[in-house]
Amino acid sequence: MKDVIDPLATSERITETYHRYLTSLLSLRDSRLAAGLSDKIRTSGSMTRGPYLDVTPPYEKGASIKDLVDQGILSHELLDICSGALPADRPLYVHQERAIRKAVAGRSLVVATGTGSGKTEGFLVPILDSLAREHEAGTLGPGVRALLLYPMNALANDQVKRLREILRGYPHITFGRYTGETQEDPRKASELFAQLNAGMDPIPNELLSRAEMKATQPHILLTNYAMLEYLLIRPLDTLLFDGPEATSWRWLVVDEAHVYGGSQGAEIAMLLRRVQQRVSKDRPLQSILTSATVGDDPALVAEFASRLTRADVEWVPGDDKRCDVVPAVHLAVPERGSWGPLDGDDYAQLATADDPGAQILQIAASHGWVGTNAGEALAHESRLVELKNHLASGPLTLNQIIDGLPESGWTPEGLTACVRVASGLLDTQGEPVLSARYHLFAKATEGAFSCLGKTGPHVALTRHESCPECHDPMFEFGSCQRCGHIYLVGERDERDGRTWFRPTSRPGVKAVWLLLDPPTSESTSPGPSDEDEEVLGEASQSAHQDQWICSSCACLSQSAGRCPSCASEPMRPVRIAHGMRTEIKECLHCGSRNPDIRTFSTGNDAAAAVLSTALYQEIPSAENEMSTKSGNGRKLLMFSDSRQSAAFFATYLEDTYDRIRRRALILDGLREDEPLNIEDLASEVAKRAGELGLFQRRDSRQKRERTASLWVMQELLSLDERQSLQGLGQMLVRFDTDQKWRVPQPLLSLAGVSWLVGS
Repeated sequence: MKDVIDPLATSERITETYHRYLTSLLSLRDSRLAAGLSDKIRTSGSMTRGPYLDVTPPYEKGASIKDLVDQGILSHELLDICSGALPADRPLYVHQERAIRKAVAGRSLVVATGTGSGKTEGFLVPILDSLAREHEAGTLGPGVRALLLYPMNALANDQVKRLREILRGYPHITFGRYTGETQEDPRKASELFAQLNAGMDPIPNELLSRAEMKATQPHILLTNYAMLEYLLIRPLDTLLFDGPEATSWRWLVVDEAHVYGGSQGAEIAMLLRRVQQRVSKDRPLQSILTSATVGDDPALVAEFASRLTRADVEWVPGDDKRCDVVPAVHLAVPERGSWGPLDGDDYAQLATADDPGAQILQIAASHGWVGTNAGEALAHESRLVELKNHLASGPLTLNQIIDGLPESGWTPEGLTACVRVASGLLDTQGEPVLSARYHLFAKATEGAFSCLGKTGPHVALTRHESCPECHDPMFEFGSCQRCGHIYLVGERDERDGRTWFRPTSRPGVKAVWLLLDPPTSESTSPGPSDEDEEVLGEASQSAHQDQWICSSCACLSQSAGRCPSCASEPMRPVRIAHGMRTEIKECLHCGSRNPDIRTFSTGNDAAAAVLSTALYQEIPSAENEMSTKSGNGRKLLMFSDSRQSAAFFATYLEDTYDRIRRRALILDGLREDEPLNIEDLASEVAKRAGELGLFQRRDSRQKRERTASLWVMQELLSLDERQSLQGLGQMLVRFDTDQKWRVPQPLLSLAGVSWLVGS
């Protein structure tokens, strides 16, 4: 069978990569605390969970497009549009058929079915049918008929590709994507199309540029809500809404409607009302919403859709014509199989077979099965049927499945082999025998916490008031990335004339940082004064206050000895800087200015970047012409509920991945026993990068070496010392000086520079 992702190995490698990244977040000088944190990351099981196996029962089939044409529901003209991209004879799913019938009847509706269930056909077929009827009647002039609204450009781009294939042989219907990526100039738009669609010619009915869409409005307009806002207020774009063809608007499609909740939902609802006020004052546009996760209560879903679009979306139980929320209809799984059972070893052998279908038919025949379709035979294998029924209530981890079906003798390897075989075979209706997905969940950190008592440290990755093991108070800790010394972060809690130190997550509370076990005052000296900081009122923080903290009750005291609150001893010394705020300007231990003092916090971007990079490396390379492209044709699509977050994350991921790739090239160019100067190393890096296709074909050798030299210099001057190749001990950098050279005497005589002649 073809090369696919191994879910077990992939999950293990992603988990291990994430754990290694989390371990590197803090540079801890305290070896016991570092060991406790590393052990907790590895054994807690709270940072990653899975893989979960999710099985979706097959959808029930209904009539085909041709059947609906024969019944008079759809027009005969629509058959001229149908092709391999939109087959006329292929049976639709029942929910697709129901959505089409309701839309053709003039109803607004919500298609609330799962991911990959073909929600697009629920709105695209009736829209194309309406346009085909207009063409047949001779009334299909310029002007927008349907607005397809997407929450992000990636979804709009996918829909454009599909429309391009469907309408390639039917030039009468025009369409265009109007987003921030759309060029104004037709020539530039054509160049961008050629760049993104190598070897493909544009079709005449796809309007590529903004200028073309303003001159001749497309029948189907695809955009996102941010661009729709601009279109409504920019004078140059008003022809879409105010021109002589503006009265032709009929359809409104809102994809992924579930993202428009809360305040954003209210804003989008007002935006859609403004659109309808411009193009359809007398009646609301016929609206079709799609979502896989909009909700389980159809009455509430209908109310949400009506409020969002102002269309009449109803849910009247008992009256099918007025039930406008269309759910999926799944085929029932038989209670038991007709033959078998196969065990995990059998499935493991089938997964590595050259022709698993032939072997399945042979095995099934030996059990009395009569039939010629391998997928149909496997669908009735008793152990697979048992697995489907066990997963009918929801996703489970592989271990949960094994524990829940003890008599089946499943192993993780056997389960994954079973899923691989069943997912690769089709039944008599052309559907996979097992429609399965794996889920691996990972979470960002919320901090690291530890007690300070004699029996500790006991580290936790979630907030606790007291240690679950020794019941001492827990403190959130961080460290200076330069010297590794430990800081406690929290807030002061002053009550009854005493002060306690508590971790806090309350918004708006200014954090207080305490240096744990500071050096004596004599061993530290403040750095030179910064005049700019003094002018701005941000003078050196070297002024500090030494106190002591009780590890048993977290009470702060001005003196050592017994705790004034609980009489425990000894207390731990801490140092608090006067005027300390949430941002630390100077480490209270090593004195470095603007230090990187952090807590155990990844942030969503960093965690997602690590996970996506690890997953991307596990994706098999493409087997078509894309395999010659950068990345060997691998593709990875990521989603975010926030457009702004997605925009920031895209550049962050590109920057971090490029840095990793450059470091790998530099490491590959180094020679173990032969030192290289910068020019030679850059030449090696440029050569290797060229072999991997990281340069443009027309780039000259000089340009490639200049680029590689920049990469090398960026690494040599890297500010993230702990993550650089030199900081990780992968590369040694030294100045190559003449052995006869000596430091000039005037330099040696300068005060404070005796370190120049150190060993």
